[in-house]
Amino acid sequence: MKPQLTRRRLETLPREALHIARNATKADVYRFEWPPDSSRFAVLKEMRARPLWYRVLAGRWFLRREQRALRALKDIEGVPRVIARPDADSIVMEWRAGTPLMEWEDGAVSPQSLEKVARIIAQSHARGVVHGDLHRSNVLLTPDGDVTLIDWATAGVFGPRRGGAKNWTFEEWRALDVRALAKLKARHAPMGLSETELAALSSGSKLYRLVRGAGFKIRRLFGHRKAKSPDETAAQYRRLMEEASLD
Repeated sequence: MKPQLTRRRLETLPREALHIARNATKADVYRFEWPPDSSRFAVLKEMRARPLWYRVLAGRWFLRREQRALRALKDIEGVPRVIARPDADSIVMEWRAGTPLMEWEDGAVSPQSLEKVARIIAQSHARGVVHGDLHRSNVLLTPDGDVTLIDWATAGVFGPRRGGAKNWTFEEWRALDVRALAKLKARHAPMGLSETELAALSSGSKLYRLVRGAGFKIRRLFGHRKAKSPDETAAQYRRLMEEASLD
């Protein structure tokens, strides 16, 4: 029988801080051995140190979203599995080795590793799940090329059967994931970009262009002269890809 990971049991276990939040909206993240004396590890993500008002209004909601997403993707390689929910303000997940992609130098990441990221995202979308926050800090990579996607707190679980407004929302979120993946490839392996990803960089979803365009206008209104419009950003990526093709 597997030992139960209750809050009382959790408090007795030594832990190593992986990330201590620097503001009131983020979770603290720890690593600890579980089960005890097994040489295996788990990750504790908790909001217990955040203000009560934030935990009630948002923190617990994010943890529930992450738990729901990970359960929907539980047998996909590259997605951690949920181990326990000791209380409303914490979740325990499988620990996966790897260094965030943002700590890898440009040119040190193979196209094959980024294709693994693409496969995980495609499998998630096939189940009606979008990541929603895909960037270099949330992609773990080992020297052997193993890939793990973490931080599914902003994920959306729409399910395989969708219609009407629900399906429209899913498609907009899915397009944001595709564009985020294309940005990773454009930085680390631009020659591996697919036609779909090239199109995502050039245009993005309707939601992306709406939000980005509004943000551009606001920044320009307040004198931020370096702000880029969606079209200027797309042109920047096109130049990057053209330079890569000449190497």
